[in-house]
Amino acid sequence: MRTTTSLIALLGAVALFGCSSSDTGPGETPEDQMLEPPAEGTGVQYRMISTIQPGEEVERCQLFVAPPEGLNVNRETVRFSSGSHHVLLYTTPYTEIPPKTLSGATLDATEVHDCSNGPQAEWDVTGVVAGSQSPDGNSFLGELPEGVAVKVPPGTVLLMNTHYLNASSEPLETDARINLYTIADSEVKVEAGMLFHYNPFISVPARDESSARMRCTTEKDISVVRIQSHMHRRGVGYLAQKVDLDGKTTDLYAHNKWEGVPSEKFEPFLELKAGEALDYRCDFKNSEDRNIAQGLTTKDEMCMLIGPYFPRSRAYENCASEEGGFRASTWFGSGTSTCTEAVSCMSTPDQDEAAFYGCVVNSCESVGPQLSKVITCQISGGYGACDEDCSEDPEACGTCITTACAAEMEACEAATCD
Repeated sequence: MRTTTSLIALLGAVALFGCSSSDTGPGETPEDQMLEPPAEGTGVQYRMISTIQPGEEVERCQLFVAPPEGLNVNRETVRFSSGSHHVLLYTTPYTEIPPKTLSGATLDATEVHDCSNGPQAEWDVTGVVAGSQSPDGNSFLGELPEGVAVKVPPGTVLLMNTHYLNASSEPLETDARINLYTIADSEVKVEAGMLFHYNPFISVPARDESSARMRCTTEKDISVVRIQSHMHRRGVGYLAQKVDLDGKTTDLYAHNKWEGVPSEKFEPFLELKAGEALDYRCDFKNSEDRNIAQGLTTKDEMCMLIGPYFPRSRAYENCASEEGGFRASTWFGSGTSTCTEAVSCMSTPDQDEAAFYGCVVNSCESVGPQLSKVITCQISGGYGACDEDCSEDPEACGTCITTACAAEMEACEAATCD
């Protein structure tokens, strides 16, 4: 298998959200249905206005600074004009507006600017506060219970992101607005978080179909308010299930949309006990003459599960473990390869990303747990045991990881597709 460094780069596991845009754009949102800002003292509005030239597809970003007292977000509403698939508001690690992008460009990021390689190519992002994939306001956060809020620390730099396609012959004036409604510190009883489960193992052959499936096991009891999917335009099906402690599965949410995406609100809340899991699958159909892999742009694909929950568990938000890394993650293939064959496949030199991710997609379902443990051990450098070797010498790194992950590899070799 590849070294820890190359695996991390290929998996794209730190990617928080890509963009996709429809060929025709969603329906118009009349001006009288756009949002007025919250009343003074009840919240804040973040707004982006820009002009898209005829035939232009562009992703744009704008940075804002949260109020000095911070934000306790209990509710959001979102509206955006036609031609976009989504509007997002990210958190970042910045406490002041950076003068340069990650690519080294100097600009005033408080103004609308192009970020057509995806916001993560230009700025560090740490999570999502709000957003919507539907112009009529079917948003990610929605409304939380009384006394529950997503907390944005004082002075946090927020990144607002839109992706528009103007399929017309005239310039398109776009308007996107996110209202965050807040409660006082004294009213916050429980901090909420946003699930952001991202499956990196997507590979759809040219003129073919495939699926991507991921299971995320929680280490703490949580209550899920709602969930929503995210796929790009090759997405033709989605299914999310709850997995009980005894392995019993219950269907939670199913649809066939990649745009105008519905959400599933749980009334009462979906209760997940420690050791239970959310399991979700994306089905893809590729009509192009090229192989498609996971990634951040419209040329790539995504398979995500998103939704607000409480109390907050920072690790589980990204399908990780409190111990670190991907120990909460299990990836399932839908093919016929054994665990050993999948590991050997992933070790093939000089293969492209679609082929690399396809090694997992083409594995059989029954070896998912064993294969996932090998991958997790490899990515984490033997769960941290090989950090020193891997920072100095690639050869020593590989030797160390082979030793540190021997038990996981032995279980992999014993796993069968029967």
